[in-house]
Amino acid sequence: MSTLATWLDRLETLHPSAIDLGLDRVRAVAQRLDLVQDPPRTITVAGTNGKGSCVATLSALLIAEGYRVGCYTSPHLVHFTERIQIDAQSVEDEAVVAAFDAIEIARGDITLTYFEYTTLAALWLFRESSVDWQILEVGLGGRLDAVNIIDADACVITSIGLDHTDWLGDTLDLIAIEKAGVARGQKPAIVAQTDAPETLYRALSQHEAVVLANGRDWRLEGRQLCWQDHVNMEIPEVTGLLESNVAAAILVLSSLGIRLTQNAVSKTLASLSLSGRQQRLQWCGREVWLDVAHNAESAALLAKTLRQNPTNGRRLGLFAAMADKPLRAMLAELESEIDAWYLPAVTDLPRAAAPEAVAAEISNPAVTRYASVAAAWEAVLEAASVGDRIIVFGSFVTVGAVMQLMQREED
Repeated sequence: MSTLATWLDRLETLHPSAIDLGLDRVRAVAQRLDLVQDPPRTITVAGTNGKGSCVATLSALLIAEGYRVGCYTSPHLVHFTERIQIDAQSVEDEAVVAAFDAIEIARGDITLTYFEYTTLAALWLFRESSVDWQILEVGLGGRLDAVNIIDADACVITSIGLDHTDWLGDTLDLIAIEKAGVARGQKPAIVAQTDAPETLYRALSQHEAVVLANGRDWRLEGRQLCWQDHVNMEIPEVTGLLESNVAAAILVLSSLGIRLTQNAVSKTLASLSLSGRQQRLQWCGREVWLDVAHNAESAALLAKTLRQNPTNGRRLGLFAAMADKPLRAMLAELESEIDAWYLPAVTDLPRAAAPEAVAAEISNPAVTRYASVAAAWEAVLEAASVGDRIIVFGSFVTVGAVMQLMQREED
Protein backbone atom coordinates (compact mmCIF):
# COMPACT_ATOMS: atom_id res chain seq x y z
CA MET A 1 0.00 0.00 0.00
CA SER A 2 1.38 3.41 -1.00
CA THR A 3 2.08 6.05 1.63
CA LEU A 4 1.46 9.75 1.11
CA ALA A 5 5.22 10.38 0.98
CA THR A 6 5.73 7.85 -1.82
CA TRP A 7 2.74 9.23 -3.71
CA LEU A 8 4.07 12.80 -3.50
CA ASP A 9 7.48 11.67 -4.75
CA ARG A 10 5.78 9.92 -7.66
CA LEU A 11 3.69 12.96 -8.57
CA GLU A 12 6.89 14.89 -9.27
CA THR A 13 7.64 12.56 -12.22
CA LEU A 14 4.24 11.79 -13.76
CA HIS A 15 4.12 14.80 -16.10
CA PRO A 16 6.99 16.17 -18.20
CA SER A 17 6.42 19.76 -16.99
CA ALA A 18 5.98 21.02 -13.43
CA ILE A 19 3.65 23.73 -14.78
CA ASP A 20 1.44 23.03 -17.80
CA LEU A 21 -1.37 25.58 -17.87
CA GLY A 22 -4.60 24.41 -19.47
CA LEU A 23 -7.86 22.80 -18.41
CA ASP A 24 -8.52 20.05 -20.95
CA ARG A 25 -6.58 17.23 -19.27
CA VAL A 26 -7.62 17.97 -15.69
CA ARG A 27 -11.23 18.59 -16.70
CA ALA A 28 -11.40 15.26 -18.54
CA VAL A 29 -10.27 13.38 -15.43
CA ALA A 30 -12.58 15.42 -13.20
CA GLN A 31 -15.52 14.48 -15.41
CA ARG A 32 -14.61 10.80 -15.13
CA LEU A 33 -14.64 11.23 -11.34
CA ASP A 34 -17.95 13.13 -11.47
CA LEU A 35 -16.44 16.19 -9.81
CA VAL A 36 -17.63 18.89 -12.23
CA GLN A 37 -21.39 18.42 -12.23
CA ASP A 38 -23.32 19.70 -9.21
CA PRO A 39 -20.34 20.57 -6.99
CA PRO A 40 -20.78 22.04 -3.51
CA ARG A 41 -21.31 25.80 -3.40
CA THR A 42 -17.97 27.18 -4.48
CA ILE A 43 -15.99 30.39 -3.97
CA THR A 44 -12.78 30.76 -5.97
CA VAL A 45 -10.10 33.13 -4.66
CA ALA A 46 -7.51 34.58 -7.05
CA GLY A 47 -4.88 37.28 -6.65
CA THR A 48 -1.18 37.93 -6.20
CA ASN A 49 -1.31 38.51 -2.44
CA GLY A 50 -3.88 37.86 0.25
CA LYS A 51 -5.49 34.71 -1.12
CA GLY A 52 -4.73 32.64 1.98
CA SER A 53 -6.02 35.42 4.24
CA CYS A 54 -9.29 35.58 2.34
CA VAL A 55 -9.72 31.79 2.33
CA ALA A 56 -9.07 31.59 6.07
CA THR A 57 -11.62 34.34 6.73
CA LEU A 58 -14.25 32.70 4.54
CA SER A 59 -13.72 29.34 6.20
CA ALA A 60 -13.95 30.71 9.73
CA LEU A 61 -17.11 32.70 9.01
CA LEU A 62 -18.89 29.82 7.26
CA ILE A 63 -17.97 27.30 9.96
CA ALA A 64 -19.28 29.70 12.60
CA GLU A 65 -22.57 29.82 10.69
CA GLY A 66 -22.86 26.03 10.99
CA TYR A 67 -21.70 24.96 7.52
CA ARG A 68 -19.32 22.14 6.65
CA VAL A 69 -16.47 23.76 4.72
CA GLY A 70 -13.66 22.42 2.55
CA CYS A 71 -10.64 24.63 1.81
CA TYR A 72 -7.97 24.04 -0.79
CA THR A 73 -4.85 26.22 -0.64
CA SER A 74 -1.25 26.03 -1.79
CA PRO A 75 1.58 25.71 -1.18
CA HIS A 76 1.94 24.23 2.29
CA LEU A 77 4.38 25.30 4.99
CA VAL A 78 5.24 22.07 6.83
CA HIS A 79 2.85 19.22 5.97
CA PHE A 80 1.25 18.56 2.59
CA THR A 81 -2.15 17.97 4.18
CA GLU A 82 -2.30 21.67 5.15
CA ARG A 83 -3.44 22.19 1.54
CA ILE A 84 -6.71 20.29 2.02
CA GLN A 85 -8.75 21.13 5.09
CA ILE A 86 -12.28 20.32 6.16
CA ASP A 87 -13.73 22.48 8.91
CA ALA A 88 -10.29 24.04 9.45
CA GLN A 89 -8.66 20.65 10.10
CA SER A 90 -6.12 19.08 7.75
CA VAL A 91 -7.30 15.82 6.22
CA GLU A 92 -5.55 12.58 7.17
CA ASP A 93 -2.72 11.18 5.06
CA GLU A 94 -4.77 8.04 4.39
CA ALA A 95 -7.62 10.11 2.96
CA VAL A 96 -5.30 11.82 0.47
CA VAL A 97 -3.85 8.45 -0.55
CA ALA A 98 -7.38 7.16 -1.21
CA ALA A 99 -8.06 10.22 -3.38
CA PHE A 100 -4.82 9.73 -5.32
CA ASP A 101 -5.68 6.05 -5.86
CA ALA A 102 -9.08 7.02 -7.28
CA ILE A 103 -7.52 9.63 -9.58
CA GLU A 104 -4.91 7.12 -10.78
CA ILE A 105 -7.62 4.70 -11.87
CA ALA A 106 -9.68 7.43 -13.55
CA ARG A 107 -6.93 9.20 -15.46
CA GLY A 108 -5.98 6.29 -17.73
CA ASP A 109 -3.32 7.56 -20.13
CA ILE A 110 -3.86 11.25 -19.30
CA THR A 111 -0.86 12.80 -17.60
CA LEU A 112 -1.37 15.33 -14.81
CA THR A 113 0.93 17.81 -13.08
CA TYR A 114 1.51 17.73 -9.34
CA PHE A 115 -0.89 20.64 -8.83
CA GLU A 116 -3.57 19.12 -11.05
CA TYR A 117 -3.40 15.87 -9.13
CA THR A 118 -3.69 17.65 -5.78
CA THR A 119 -6.55 19.84 -7.01
CA LEU A 120 -8.52 16.77 -8.06
CA ALA A 121 -7.73 15.15 -4.71
CA ALA A 122 -9.17 18.15 -2.87
CA LEU A 123 -12.34 18.15 -4.96
CA TRP A 124 -12.73 14.39 -4.51
CA LEU A 125 -12.31 14.63 -0.74
CA PHE A 126 -14.76 17.50 -0.48
CA ARG A 127 -17.36 15.48 -2.36
CA GLU A 128 -16.73 12.37 -0.27
CA SER A 129 -17.06 14.45 2.91
CA SER A 130 -20.29 16.11 1.72
CA VAL A 131 -19.11 19.64 2.41
CA ASP A 132 -21.65 22.44 2.04
CA TRP A 133 -19.07 24.89 0.70
CA GLN A 134 -15.69 24.55 -0.98
CA ILE A 135 -13.24 27.45 -1.02
CA LEU A 136 -10.66 27.06 -3.79
CA GLU A 137 -7.47 29.11 -3.91
CA VAL A 138 -5.98 29.63 -7.36
CA GLY A 139 -2.44 28.33 -7.61
CA LEU A 140 -1.23 30.38 -10.58
CA GLY A 141 -3.13 32.98 -12.56
CA GLY A 142 -6.76 32.01 -12.83
CA ARG A 143 -8.07 31.44 -16.34
CA LEU A 144 -6.01 28.29 -16.94
CA ASP A 145 -5.50 27.20 -13.34
CA ALA A 146 -6.80 23.73 -12.43
CA VAL A 147 -9.34 25.02 -9.90
CA ASN A 148 -11.09 26.86 -12.74
CA ILE A 149 -12.67 23.63 -13.98
CA ILE A 150 -15.33 24.38 -11.36
CA ASP A 151 -17.91 27.04 -12.19
CA ALA A 152 -17.77 29.00 -8.96
CA ASP A 153 -20.82 30.64 -7.43
CA ALA A 154 -18.64 33.69 -6.76
CA CYS A 155 -15.03 34.76 -6.84
CA VAL A 156 -12.73 37.15 -5.01
CA ILE A 157 -9.75 38.82 -6.68
CA THR A 158 -7.56 40.13 -3.89
CA SER A 159 -4.79 41.98 -5.74
CA ILE A 160 -2.85 42.23 -8.98
CA GLY A 161 0.94 42.25 -8.79
CA LEU A 162 3.93 41.27 -10.92
CA ASP A 163 4.42 37.59 -10.24
CA HIS A 164 4.84 34.45 -12.35
CA THR A 165 5.52 36.71 -15.32
CA ASP A 166 6.92 33.83 -17.41
CA TRP A 167 3.44 32.29 -17.52
CA LEU A 168 1.00 35.17 -16.98
CA GLY A 169 2.58 38.05 -18.86
CA ASP A 170 5.05 40.76 -17.93
CA THR A 171 2.60 43.60 -17.25
CA LEU A 172 -0.10 44.16 -14.66
CA ASP A 173 -2.62 44.61 -17.47
CA LEU A 174 -1.94 41.12 -18.85
CA ILE A 175 -1.84 39.47 -15.41
CA ALA A 176 -5.18 41.07 -14.52
CA ILE A 177 -6.84 39.47 -17.56
CA GLU A 178 -5.61 36.03 -16.50
CA LYS A 179 -6.90 36.45 -12.95
CA ALA A 180 -10.29 37.65 -14.17
CA GLY A 181 -10.73 34.27 -15.85
CA VAL A 182 -12.16 32.75 -12.64
CA ALA A 183 -15.29 34.92 -12.91
CA ARG A 184 -18.58 33.57 -14.22
CA GLY A 185 -21.53 35.24 -15.88
CA GLN A 186 -24.12 36.75 -13.56
CA LYS A 187 -22.08 35.65 -10.52
CA PRO A 188 -20.50 37.98 -7.93
CA ALA A 189 -16.88 38.99 -8.41
CA ILE A 190 -15.42 40.94 -5.46
CA VAL A 191 -12.30 43.04 -6.16
CA ALA A 192 -10.36 43.92 -3.00
CA GLN A 193 -7.69 46.18 -4.53
CA THR A 194 -8.53 49.86 -4.88
CA ASP A 195 -6.24 50.57 -7.83
CA ALA A 196 -6.66 47.40 -9.87
CA PRO A 197 -5.81 47.70 -13.59
CA GLU A 198 -8.62 48.76 -15.86
CA THR A 199 -8.05 45.59 -17.88
CA LEU A 200 -9.35 43.62 -14.91
CA TYR A 201 -12.69 45.38 -15.06
CA ARG A 202 -12.89 45.07 -18.83
CA ALA A 203 -12.22 41.34 -18.58
CA LEU A 204 -14.78 40.90 -15.78
CA SER A 205 -17.30 42.77 -17.91
CA GLN A 206 -16.61 40.44 -20.83
CA HIS A 207 -17.28 37.51 -18.49
CA GLU A 208 -20.55 39.27 -17.54
CA ALA A 209 -19.71 39.02 -13.83
CA VAL A 210 -21.54 41.07 -11.19
CA VAL A 211 -18.62 43.18 -10.00
CA LEU A 212 -18.24 44.74 -6.54
CA ALA A 213 -15.08 46.85 -6.68
CA ASN A 214 -13.28 48.39 -3.71
CA GLY A 215 -13.44 52.18 -4.02
CA ARG A 216 -16.31 52.07 -6.50
CA ASP A 217 -19.07 49.77 -5.23
CA TRP A 218 -17.82 49.50 -1.65
CA ARG A 219 -15.16 51.15 0.44
CA LEU A 220 -13.36 51.10 3.77
CA GLU A 221 -13.43 54.22 5.93
CA GLY A 222 -10.87 53.34 8.54
CA ARG A 223 -12.15 49.95 9.63
CA GLN A 224 -15.74 50.65 8.59
CA LEU A 225 -17.04 48.67 5.62
CA CYS A 226 -19.42 50.86 3.63
CA TRP A 227 -21.62 49.23 1.01
CA GLN A 228 -24.93 50.20 -0.55
CA ASP A 229 -24.65 53.76 0.81
CA HIS A 230 -24.37 52.91 4.50
CA VAL A 231 -21.99 51.41 7.03
CA ASN A 232 -22.48 47.65 7.02
CA MET A 233 -19.80 46.38 9.35
CA GLU A 234 -16.73 47.24 11.40
CA ILE A 235 -13.85 45.05 10.24
CA PRO A 236 -12.04 43.48 13.21
CA GLU A 237 -8.26 43.72 13.29
CA VAL A 238 -6.65 40.35 12.51
CA THR A 239 -2.84 40.15 12.72
CA GLY A 240 -1.27 39.63 9.30
CA LEU A 241 -4.52 40.09 7.37
CA LEU A 242 -5.40 43.17 5.33
CA GLU A 243 -8.75 44.74 6.17
CA SER A 244 -9.60 44.82 2.45
CA ASN A 245 -9.27 41.04 2.13
CA VAL A 246 -11.36 40.43 5.25
CA ALA A 247 -13.97 42.87 3.93
CA ALA A 248 -13.98 41.12 0.54
CA ALA A 249 -14.69 37.81 2.29
CA ILE A 250 -17.62 39.35 4.16
CA LEU A 251 -18.96 40.92 0.97
CA VAL A 252 -18.80 37.75 -1.10
CA LEU A 253 -20.74 35.85 1.56
CA SER A 254 -23.29 38.66 1.78
CA SER A 255 -23.69 38.64 -2.00
CA LEU A 256 -24.42 34.90 -1.79
CA GLY A 257 -27.12 35.31 0.82
CA ILE A 258 -25.12 34.67 4.02
CA ARG A 259 -26.21 37.49 6.32
CA LEU A 260 -23.52 38.05 8.90
CA THR A 261 -24.04 40.05 12.08
CA GLN A 262 -21.42 42.34 13.58
CA ASN A 263 -21.33 40.23 16.72
CA ALA A 264 -20.77 37.00 14.80
CA VAL A 265 -17.98 38.48 12.67
CA SER A 266 -16.19 40.08 15.63
CA LYS A 267 -16.42 36.93 17.75
CA THR A 268 -15.28 34.62 14.95
CA LEU A 269 -12.36 36.67 13.72
CA ALA A 270 -11.07 37.49 17.21
CA SER A 271 -9.39 34.08 17.32
CA LEU A 272 -8.34 33.85 13.66
CA SER A 273 -4.66 33.60 12.84
CA LEU A 274 -2.72 32.39 9.82
CA SER A 275 0.64 30.64 10.11
CA GLY A 276 3.50 32.34 8.35
CA ARG A 277 1.70 35.65 7.75
CA GLN A 278 3.38 38.32 9.86
CA GLN A 279 3.49 35.68 12.58
CA ARG A 280 5.27 37.05 15.65
CA LEU A 281 6.74 34.65 18.23
CA GLN A 282 9.01 34.71 21.24
CA TRP A 283 11.75 32.13 20.86
CA CYS A 284 14.51 31.70 23.47
CA GLY A 285 14.23 35.37 24.39
CA ARG A 286 14.37 36.47 20.74
CA GLU A 287 11.53 38.02 18.82
CA VAL A 288 10.92 35.97 15.66
CA TRP A 289 8.80 37.10 12.72
CA LEU A 290 7.73 34.55 10.09
CA ASP A 291 6.26 35.83 6.83
CA VAL A 292 5.84 34.22 3.42
CA ALA A 293 6.45 37.58 1.73
CA HIS A 294 7.65 36.46 -1.70
CA ASN A 295 6.98 39.44 -3.94
CA ALA A 296 7.44 43.20 -3.72
CA GLU A 297 3.92 43.98 -2.52
CA SER A 298 3.97 41.51 0.36
CA ALA A 299 7.52 42.58 1.31
CA ALA A 300 6.30 46.18 1.50
CA LEU A 301 3.47 45.14 3.83
CA LEU A 302 5.91 43.29 6.09
CA ALA A 303 8.25 46.29 6.18
CA LYS A 304 5.35 48.56 7.11
CA THR A 305 4.35 46.31 10.01
CA LEU A 306 7.93 46.07 11.26
CA ARG A 307 8.22 49.87 11.25
CA GLN A 308 4.99 50.10 13.22
CA ASN A 309 6.52 47.73 15.81
CA PRO A 310 10.05 49.09 16.39
CA THR A 311 12.64 47.24 18.44
CA ASN A 312 15.72 48.33 20.37
CA GLY A 313 17.55 45.11 19.54
CA ARG A 314 19.50 44.11 16.45
CA ARG A 315 17.44 43.05 13.45
CA LEU A 316 18.63 39.89 11.72
CA GLY A 317 17.08 38.75 8.45
CA LEU A 318 16.98 35.21 7.05
CA PHE A 319 15.79 35.23 3.45
CA ALA A 320 15.53 32.91 0.46
CA ALA A 321 13.14 32.99 -2.49
CA MET A 322 12.75 31.73 -6.02
CA ALA A 323 14.97 33.14 -8.76
CA ASP A 324 11.99 34.26 -10.85
CA LYS A 325 10.83 36.67 -8.14
CA PRO A 326 11.63 40.43 -8.25
CA LEU A 327 14.48 40.05 -5.77
CA ARG A 328 15.81 43.59 -5.98
CA ALA A 329 12.39 45.15 -5.36
CA MET A 330 11.62 42.77 -2.50
CA LEU A 331 14.93 43.27 -0.73
CA ALA A 332 14.81 47.04 -1.16
CA GLU A 333 11.58 47.12 0.85
CA LEU A 334 13.24 45.42 3.85
CA GLU A 335 16.80 46.81 3.76
CA SER A 336 16.03 49.60 6.23
CA GLU A 337 14.55 47.06 8.66
CA ILE A 338 17.45 44.58 8.70
CA ASP A 339 20.94 45.09 10.15
CA ALA A 340 22.48 41.78 9.05
CA TRP A 341 21.47 39.23 6.43
CA TYR A 342 21.63 35.42 6.53
CA LEU A 343 21.16 33.92 3.07
CA PRO A 344 20.72 30.14 2.74
CA ALA A 345 20.77 27.99 -0.37
CA VAL A 346 17.63 25.96 -1.04
CA THR A 347 19.42 23.07 -2.69
CA ASP A 348 16.42 20.82 -3.39
CA LEU A 349 14.63 23.44 -5.52
CA PRO A 350 16.15 24.27 -8.91
CA ARG A 351 14.00 27.45 -9.07
CA ALA A 352 15.54 28.87 -5.91
CA ALA A 353 17.80 31.89 -6.20
CA ALA A 354 21.41 31.21 -5.25
CA PRO A 355 22.63 33.07 -2.14
CA GLU A 356 25.24 34.80 -4.31
CA ALA A 357 22.53 36.20 -6.57
CA VAL A 358 20.55 37.44 -3.57
CA ALA A 359 23.64 38.99 -1.97
CA ALA A 360 24.32 40.96 -5.15
CA GLU A 361 21.01 42.78 -4.68
CA ILE A 362 21.76 43.90 -1.08
CA SER A 363 23.73 47.07 -0.40
CA ASN A 364 24.34 46.24 3.27
CA PRO A 365 27.81 44.63 3.63
CA ALA A 366 26.66 42.52 6.62
CA VAL A 367 25.72 39.52 4.47
CA THR A 368 26.60 35.89 5.11
CA ARG A 369 25.77 32.93 2.87
CA TYR A 370 24.97 29.39 4.02
CA ALA A 371 24.64 25.97 2.41
CA SER A 372 21.15 25.33 3.81
CA VAL A 373 18.25 26.89 5.69
CA ALA A 374 19.19 24.79 8.72
CA ALA A 375 22.74 26.20 8.72
CA ALA A 376 21.47 29.77 8.37
CA TRP A 377 18.93 29.27 11.17
CA GLU A 378 21.60 27.86 13.49
CA ALA A 379 23.88 30.82 12.72
CA VAL A 380 21.22 33.48 13.22
CA LEU A 381 20.17 31.94 16.54
CA GLU A 382 23.78 31.92 17.70
CA ALA A 383 24.26 35.55 16.63
CA ALA A 384 21.05 36.85 18.18
CA SER A 385 21.02 38.00 21.78
CA VAL A 386 18.05 38.30 24.09
CA GLY A 387 15.95 41.21 22.85
CA ASP A 388 17.05 40.93 19.24
CA ARG A 389 14.62 40.47 16.35
CA ILE A 390 14.90 37.68 13.77
CA ILE A 391 12.93 38.15 10.56
CA VAL A 392 12.42 35.03 8.43
CA PHE A 393 10.77 35.76 5.10
CA GLY A 394 10.65 34.75 1.46
CA SER A 395 9.25 31.59 -0.03
CA PHE A 396 6.90 29.14 1.68
CA VAL A 397 9.78 26.65 1.53
CA THR A 398 12.06 28.97 3.50
CA VAL A 399 9.53 29.83 6.21
CA GLY A 400 8.26 26.25 6.37
CA ALA A 401 11.78 24.89 6.83
CA VAL A 402 12.39 27.23 9.77
CA MET A 403 9.03 26.27 11.29
CA GLN A 404 10.04 22.60 11.07
CA LEU A 405 13.37 23.36 12.76
CA MET A 406 11.58 25.22 15.55
CA GLN A 407 9.21 22.29 16.06
CA ARG A 408 12.11 19.85 16.31
CA GLU A 409 13.82 22.02 18.90
CA GLU A 410 10.62 22.02 20.95
CA ASP A 411 10.31 18.21 20.88
